[in-house]
Amino acid sequence: MPSTARTSRWLDAGGELARATSRLLGAGPGDVHCYWNYTSLHDPLLDVLHDSGARLWDREGWVSLVYPSAALGEPALASRIAGQRSHGIDVGHHPRLPPGAMLLTGHGALVTSRPAPGGPYAVVEDAATLQALRALWELVRQGTEAVPADGDQQPTETEYRVLDMLVRGLTDRAVARRLGLSERTVRRMVAHLMDRLGAASRFEAGARAVERGWLD
Repeated sequence: MPSTARTSRWLDAGGELARATSRLLGAGPGDVHCYWNYTSLHDPLLDVLHDSGARLWDREGWVSLVYPSAALGEPALASRIAGQRSHGIDVGHHPRLPPGAMLLTGHGALVTSRPAPGGPYAVVEDAATLQALRALWELVRQGTEAVPADGDQQPTETEYRVLDMLVRGLTDRAVARRLGLSERTVRRMVAHLMDRLGAASRFEAGARAVERGWLD
C-alpha cells in the first residue's frame, strides 16, 4: 500500500468513499482510470462507480475501467460492463491485476491493496504518490485487453433511438437535445455503436444496423 502521509488519509467504505469519489470526479476535466480486482462483487467501489452515473461517463476526458479476466463470466459484472460500454467507457480485462482496486484521476486517487471486500480505502493527493500510481496504471494498461465485443447483443432503447436519428442525418447536438443527454454522452454512445457494428463511419453504422435488423 502506498504511504498515506501528508495529504493521504483512510476512508471508511460507506459515505466517506462515496463523497471522496464524487469530489475527485467533480474536480475538473481529465482522464479517469480504474482497476478492480476483488473476488466479491459487493465491493463498495463498484457501487460508487455505478452510482456516479453521468459524473463518470459524461466528463471531458477518457474513462478506462479494467476488470480481472477471470471475473468476466460473472453475470452481475457482465451487466455492469454492458452498461458502461453502452455509455462509451473503455472497458478492458487483465489476467494478473494487482490486488485490490484503484481509481485514478488528475486530481487524486482512491486506492486499496486488500484482496477482499470491506478493506479500507485511502484517498491520495500528494504528488509523489500520485506519480507512483500513474506508473502503476501504465503497467496495468500495457497488459490490458479489450472486453470482447457484444456485437450481436440487441441495442438498448436509447441506442435504438440514437441509431434511428443517425440514419436520418441528425447531428450529435440535435440527438442530445431530443434525448435530454449531453453532446459528449451522445458522441461516446455513437463511438461505441460504431465499434460494435465494425463501422468506419456513421453512414456505414446505419447501413450495418439495417443489415442486422436493428433498424427497418
